[in-house]
Amino acid sequence: MSSKNLKKKRPPLEKYYLPALFIFTGYCIADLAILAFRDRMLPQSAPPSQPKHSSAQNFVNRNVYNNITARNIFASNGEIPESLYNQTKGQEAQKEEIPVPSQLPLNLIGTLVHSNPEKSLAAIEVRGKPGVISYSPGREVPGMVKIEKVERHRVIFRNLNSNQLEFVEMKKDAKLAFGSAKASGSSDVQKVSDNNYVLKRTDVQKYTSNISSILMQARAVPARDPNTGNIIGFRILDMQPGSIYEQLGLQKMDVIRAVDGTPVDSPAKAMELYQALKNSAQVSIQIERNGKTESMNYSIQ
Repeated sequence: MSSKNLKKKRPPLEKYYLPALFIFTGYCIADLAILAFRDRMLPQSAPPSQPKHSSAQNFVNRNVYNNITARNIFASNGEIPESLYNQTKGQEAQKEEIPVPSQLPLNLIGTLVHSNPEKSLAAIEVRGKPGVISYSPGREVPGMVKIEKVERHRVIFRNLNSNQLEFVEMKKDAKLAFGSAKASGSSDVQKVSDNNYVLKRTDVQKYTSNISSILMQARAVPARDPNTGNIIGFRILDMQPGSIYEQLGLQKMDVIRAVDGTPVDSPAKAMELYQALKNSAQVSIQIERNGKTESMNYSIQ
């Protein structure tokens, strides 16, 4: 038989027999080695015990949420409160945001707090200067302060010189509330004749020293011109029985148009006219009643 025929009769995978034998032999040797050293590879002692995790819940102190409740960030009116910290200012500037009592020569005569804070008014007198001027938030007392907020019996402002937030309050004796009715039917105002009245200077001083209390004795709304829409006065919708308004002869639905000929076309002008009573000897109020214009005259003695 020729060598060519012998090659044809050899198995087709004969060339892989020898490598496969070596691989099998190596596997057997490795398995025997593992069996020989297995006891040394196993741990000789039990693993350390792990600490048990407590199932108790971690409770947070309620004080952590004080800022949330104090700022009322979930208010029903939908207004977003101001930031607790202004990134544009340093920590020292933030501390100054707490208003301190002012040492400036300013006297707070009265306040008118409106539902819209921008329309609130503060009647302020600069000591040493004549007259009382009404200021709303955003206005400045020239060279002294800028009004920031008007509260009941208090006004907060920014000192233009030190940039410090300060406040002034009404004097304690000016905060006394007046009764809505006089005892035994007595009155501070004496009626001389129709539309003519006499007041004592001391009574005028008593009432004008607390404008806020006086304004609370009646409810008035702006009266507007039906053609232009401009304010032409203030209509008295309601007043307390025995109040100073009733003593002055005013009635419900009267429209106060002017005082001594000066139109009362803004709340600020009304507050300034209140202060004018302090030094006036004769005051005349022009009103509109039942479609007619009348003049109420007051003599201050």
